[in-house]
Amino acid sequence: MEEESNYVVDITQEAEIFYYDLLKYFYSTHSEESADRKSDEILEMALSLDKLPNRGSVEDKLAFLKMDHRYLVYKVTPRKTVKIIYFIVESEKIVYVTDFFPTEMDDSRIEERNG
Repeated sequence: MEEESNYVVDITQEAEIFYYDLLKYFYSTHSEESADRKSDEILEMALSLDKLPNRGSVEDKLAFLKMDHRYLVYKVTPRKTVKIIYFIVESEKIVYVTDFFPTEMDDSRIEERNG
């Protein structure tokens, strides 16, 4: 059986800021236990991109950047989700996470935050 390729996951400085903004929201609107769990799960999902990073859906709103951005979706509640937006540099085996985007925000902000 062929071994899975391992990639390095690099969370960009901007994505870190977006992640911390998300944490502020969680801790102000959820119980501490729920906020802890959600913040851990989102980070684990992002770091899981070290294996099979192409499994995410293509982010059409960032096609103009020509970096083949993709995203994974984390369900915060049945009606609220967060997109973990990233792109892959195959030659270096690096996955760059560029955003933790709450989908209740205006979708046009994806371009603004990642462009």
